[in-house]
Amino acid sequence: MVFAQSADPPPGEEDPGAGKSAAGVLADRMAAALVHREPGWKLPRRSALARRFSVSLAEIDVAVEELSRRSLLRKLPDGQLYRASPAEYQIPIEGVGGLSTTVDPMGSLISCQAKHVSRRQAPQDISWALGLEADAQVRVVRCLWTANGSPVAMSTAYVPQAPGRPSPSGSRVSAPAAAGDESGWVPAFDEVLSEPPTVEGEPEAGIAGGRPAALNVELRPPQPSIARGLHLAPGQSAITVTIRFDAAAAPVALTVVMLRPDFFKVSVETATETPA
Repeated sequence: MVFAQSADPPPGEEDPGAGKSAAGVLADRMAAALVHREPGWKLPRRSALARRFSVSLAEIDVAVEELSRRSLLRKLPDGQLYRASPAEYQIPIEGVGGLSTTVDPMGSLISCQAKHVSRRQAPQDISWALGLEADAQVRVVRCLWTANGSPVAMSTAYVPQAPGRPSPSGSRVSAPAAAGDESGWVPAFDEVLSEPPTVEGEPEAGIAGGRPAALNVELRPPQPSIARGLHLAPGQSAITVTIRFDAAAAPVALTVVMLRPDFFKVSVETATETPA
C-alpha cells in the first residue's frame, strides 16, 4: 500500500515546516500525502505509518490527533484511520444552552408497518456508544415506518441484552401485534424519538427510566439496503437522527432513525422564554 510523502522544498524556497514542532512537521507531511487520497481511503496500520515516516508510534499518535482536529482524518473506535470527507465535518454545539430539536412529519400520519426483533453481538460502534464489553449481546428492534402506504422512515433500536434471556426468533417481518410480541413493545413514531423501547422482563437494564441524553443529526446517503427500503434514488441522502438514552447517568439504549428528507423537516431551535 503506497502512502506518498511530500517532497523537499525546491532550493531557495523556505521550508514550510521551519519553526514548527516535530509533531507539527510530521502532521504536515502526512496531510500533504492525504490530500491525494479520496475520502474514505483506509490508512495503513500505525506501525506501517511509523516505518514509512521513520518516526515512533507515539509521534504517529500525536500527528493523528492533530489531523483529526483538522478534519483530515476520521478515527473509528477500533483505532482504524480513514481519510475524512468534508461531509463529515462537524460543528460541536455542546454547552450551547436552550437548544431544542424537532422532527416534523409535515402532516403525514406515520405508522409502524413492519417490525423485526433479534438478538446479536453488538457492533463495535454500538458497544462503544453504550459502554458495553466487546462481546456483549444487544436486543435489536427494527421498524419500517410508512405514510399512506409509502415507506418514509426506518428505525433501529439497540438495547443491552440481560444475561440468560432467551433469544427471540428474529423472523418477525410483519406488522406487530400487542399480544405475543417478543419485545413487549408496540411503538408509535414519536415514542421512538423520545424514549427507548420497553423490553419486557429486563428491569435490571433500567431502560424504562431512560431519557434522551445525546443527539446527532446528519444528512448523507444511507447504506444501499436502507436506500432500497426507503425507495430512495441512487445517491439520494437521508436524514439520520441518532439518539442515546441514559438512565442514572449511564447509557441504556441507542436508537438510529433514517428519514426520507421529502417527508420530514428537522429543526434545531433556541428555546423562547415566556414573558413574565
